Amino acid sequence: MFALIAVALVAFFWLQPSKGTANANAVQEPVQSSNTSFAVANTTSNTTSVTVPPSSDSSTSQPVVATTDNTRPSPEALRHAMESANVSIAFYGKVIDQDGNPLGNAKIQGEALHVKVITPIPGGSQDEIIRIAEQTDASGRFEIHGMSGRSVIIESVQKDGYEAEPWQHTRSAMEGSFGDPIVFKMWGTNIHEQLITGDKSFEILPDGKPHVIDLTTGTMTDNDSGDLKIWIQYTNQITRGQLYDWSAGIEVINGGLLEEPRGTVMYSAPTDVYMPSFRLEQQIKGGQSGEIGDRSFYLKLKNGREYGRMNINLYAPYGFLHPGLIRLSYAINPSGSRILR
Repeated sequence: MFALIAVALVAFFWLQPSKGTANANAVQEPVQSSNTSFAVANTTSNTTSVTVPPSSDSSTSQPVVATTDNTRPSPEALRHAMESANVSIAFYGKVIDQDGNPLGNAKIQGEALHVKVITPIPGGSQDEIIRIAEQTDASGRFEIHGMSGRSVIIESVQKDGYEAEPWQHTRSAMEGSFGDPIVFKMWGTNIHEQLITGDKSFEILPDGKPHVIDLTTGTMTDNDSGDLKIWIQYTNQITRGQLYDWSAGIEVINGGLLEEPRGTVMYSAPTDVYMPSFRLEQQIKGGQSGEIGDRSFYLKLKNGREYGRMNINLYAPYGFLHPGLIRLSYAINPSGSRILR
């Protein structure tokens, strides 16, 4: 009897699975590698370790660790970086009158800005000012060289009996050439015209209907006896966020206009290359305001009997109060002269 029981117990334990073997298989089960990148900060040195994914042709799934040194540049390197802003100055200029004739003996005053390092740290420098005093030769030319710096400032251009046309004061250290100098124009002090000027705003409906403006009187009329026809087309039924067509135009009655870059000094109107009209088409979202942007034009008026200039912008809508708005400033010479100063 006891023998039978002993045999049964041996058989029972013999047939049970081994728990140690199952756990060993679980530990050895392969794990899918990941290409996720992550950074590991090394807190014991100035070196940062970055874990990057392996390249596509790599035979191993282990990440590659690249290191970058975060130590500061040396004082010599910082000094060199700051002083590298100084270059050999080579500036070529020419002074002319309102008709393009060269002006000799015109005096040029200015300064060159030279970077001077005080301490070799970021921000440890200041501009050392080198004064410039030049005079044009018989051909109206002058040159600035023989020094180094980061930029040149032309403070004044002077000659008895003349006024300098506005110019860009700060220039680069190397600008112009002998064959193509930077031009500075001067006008005789007695050359001034009686101009008709205005600075106006007119509210209009953006329904595409032309509105006529008389620049001589500075008024908006309902007939064609003025100088400009201006219109804006934009729907008054909108859904916020939806796209709508927006367009505007300017037509010169019996004349033309010529656009110039914004900021151009417009003292002398050209004789030709005028276009009869300007037009802009775009799309804007409902709830937004459309505009043509601040634009500058020369004007030929009354079949060439008058010339002028204007700055203008057209809006629709303009805020919550104006469905459409015309803003313009202008100067007209009624004498027929192209001089606009």
